[in-house]
Amino acid sequence: MIDNFLRLSTLFDFYGALLTKKQQDCLKMHLYEDWSLSEIAAALDISRQAAYDMIHRCTATLEKYESKLQLINKSKKRQTSLNSILTDVNTLQSAISNKRLHIIEDKLRELLNS
Repeated sequence: MIDNFLRLSTLFDFYGALLTKKQQDCLKMHLYEDWSLSEIAAALDISRQAAYDMIHRCTATLEKYESKLQLINKSKKRQTSLNSILTDVNTLQSAISNKRLHIIEDKLRELLNS
């Protein structure tokens, strides 16, 4: 259950802007505000079944985007690589001047945080 929530939340963070405004609102209510289907239906002026269907259609759409674009997977790999490089830089600390080392470290941290 929590894994599904985290997966959907991550998918929404990466690809949510590709959904329509109504789909975005529906998923935000479902994911971040923990609204019931009845509350979502009332807010969007649709039936409970339509709210349920929209959530599942959006989930399938987001999964399809990830299967084609692989942005989440690429991001995880990039994070792992950058962390590994940062660890290697820290071990090279004695061989590189402190000023140059800090420049390299700052650039890596900037990449990690982007």
